[in-house]
Amino acid sequence: MNHPIQSALLGLAVGDALGVPVEFLPREEISRNPVTDMREYGTHNQPAGTFSDDASLAFCLADALTEEYNTHNIAQNFKLWYYEGFWSARGEVFDIGIATRQAISRLDEGVEPTLAGGFDEYSNGNGSLMRILPLLFYIKDMPIAERYRITKEVSSITHMHVRSVISCFYYLEFARKLLYGDDLVSIYKLLQTEISDFLESLKINPHELKHFSRLLKANIYELNEDEIQSSGYVIHTLEASIWCLITTNNYKDAVLKAVNLGNDTDTTGAVTGGLAGLVYGAEYIPQSWLAVLAKLENIKDLALKFEKGLLIQNSDFVAELHYKTTEEGGRQNPAGSGIWQLIKFPFEIGVFGGRQFFYDKDVVLLGEDVVAGIKLLMPDYFEGKLEEGLHFDFYDGPKLSGTGVITKIQNLKLLKDA
Repeated sequence: MNHPIQSALLGLAVGDALGVPVEFLPREEISRNPVTDMREYGTHNQPAGTFSDDASLAFCLADALTEEYNTHNIAQNFKLWYYEGFWSARGEVFDIGIATRQAISRLDEGVEPTLAGGFDEYSNGNGSLMRILPLLFYIKDMPIAERYRITKEVSSITHMHVRSVISCFYYLEFARKLLYGDDLVSIYKLLQTEISDFLESLKINPHELKHFSRLLKANIYELNEDEIQSSGYVIHTLEASIWCLITTNNYKDAVLKAVNLGNDTDTTGAVTGGLAGLVYGAEYIPQSWLAVLAKLENIKDLALKFEKGLLIQNSDFVAELHYKTTEEGGRQNPAGSGIWQLIKFPFEIGVFGGRQFFYDKDVVLLGEDVVAGIKLLMPDYFEGKLEEGLHFDFYDGPKLSGTGVITKIQNLKLLKDA
């Protein structure tokens, strides 16, 4: 899959929008007129393709992660959504959970973001699970303990109870496995061992782990529909999303199955849709559904911005670059973000490959300056050799393209010993 971030965000938003018109309707009532396509109006009297708080808050999280991981920035985006309609489908907020509203009130009072969420047993709605998916792309290459820690922090902005945290963690671990393309049942079985072992190492109360027994000890995909619940309780949503995903074989069937479970239809659709987007790719989301999706182009732009932001954050160092003009002996054409160049440091005879990701620009014209994140092809070679203020040249083949100076070392292994 070429663009997993876009596939995840669009998959989530479409699943959400499918569920909005029938939210709160019981399963029996929906079964008399099942959802088969995008509908308009209904429960919230919204046009077809309107997503709700599920997708909005997921987009707020993705937007915050485009620059750096900072829970204060994430919390600020949530507040902007609530008060100003930031990343709402059509400029207004029409659906918000009780726990999320209460958490935003605490944030207004100055409570630290990681302490703002409800922490009692009754604060286990699906409000953090529904928005957590973008975090996958920030934490996916970290050790499991770090993945859990950051997941806990982000969930805790609105939902601090360990049950909600574990639900988010399980969901992201499942999504992480999807990135590597194994079959769904194999992923499910593997996670039963990996997640159980990890949670036991944290010495989490066994009473809490029992709530996850249908996922960690049984084969949930063998259950009948009447054994799957679809309320706003976080365990129900998590179980329903995994069940819908494994018991179908395409995006459309997965999200329709989720929405037609009834009750919290938008969230079940969104949580299932995000996973299904990762499995099948955005190209397999029905085009007629995408055509009416609110802010489609904005979502695509956000996905690209997020992808680029992560590349910059994962670079080895940040540098100020100057591209020479053709008259100065430089390139013949402008340079695009993501370009590979050969880097020549003053202490080395040879040149080494490095990829440049430009801040705030997609293309740099000849003669211009730009700030870029640099990802080295052989970072291990430069352990303990680089420092801020170090000047270097970069080449396009044998031709000198420009010069640069390191302004920030992000891969601390490269930092020159004092």
